[in-house]
Amino acid sequence: MRPETVVFDLDGTLVDSAADIRNALSLALASDGLPAIEVEAVRLMIGRGPEVLLQRALTHLGESAGAGRVARLTAAFRQHYTEQGHGLSRLLPGAANCLADLGQQGIRAAVCSNKPTPNCLQVLEQLGIAHRFAAIQGSGDGLPLKPDPAPLNAIISRLGASAEATLYVGDSPTDVATARAAAVPVAIVKGGYAAGPAETMAADWTITSLAELSALWAPAAR
Repeated sequence: MRPETVVFDLDGTLVDSAADIRNALSLALASDGLPAIEVEAVRLMIGRGPEVLLQRALTHLGESAGAGRVARLTAAFRQHYTEQGHGLSRLLPGAANCLADLGQQGIRAAVCSNKPTPNCLQVLEQLGIAHRFAAIQGSGDGLPLKPDPAPLNAIISRLGASAEATLYVGDSPTDVATARAAAVPVAIVKGGYAAGPAETMAADWTITSLAELSALWAPAAR
């Protein structure tokens, strides 16, 4: 299948943003007198939006995760994450070449993330790749979070695409569930932020890095 549109998850798929997320999380937790959490543990908390991140962080610390506390710390996290910038975030291996290759092939790229839309734009602009995307859909626009298919469906509709001609690329079971709910084929990149092995996620394809993505529809792959 040669897709007309490739939609990417962001954190753990295109960008390693764990260090910046951990810094903002540490500042939010410190405002409540709580200790920082090691970055490797934070990696496994990323992927369902800021509120779930704070719920998981409090649970990890053995702290109560009542709605009021989570809301207050989520607001603090959002503020710190927006204000601090993304100086520690990096493109994952193969991402830059993958996006350039898609552009050369005339295949549109888009982003569908549970990260708030303004933060998606910030990190993509800071990394110099925002121009590569025909659409960038994050959270906070009145749509439910993934794995609800609404954000992915919104991108497909906005671009005038079709589900069968779209490929979704992610790193977690949430991404597989999102694609399945939208009836979109899905590829999983190994080494993201998910706790389990990529091979157990029941994706259509599993790749080692984004450098391998175009090989999925290259003549040699058929």
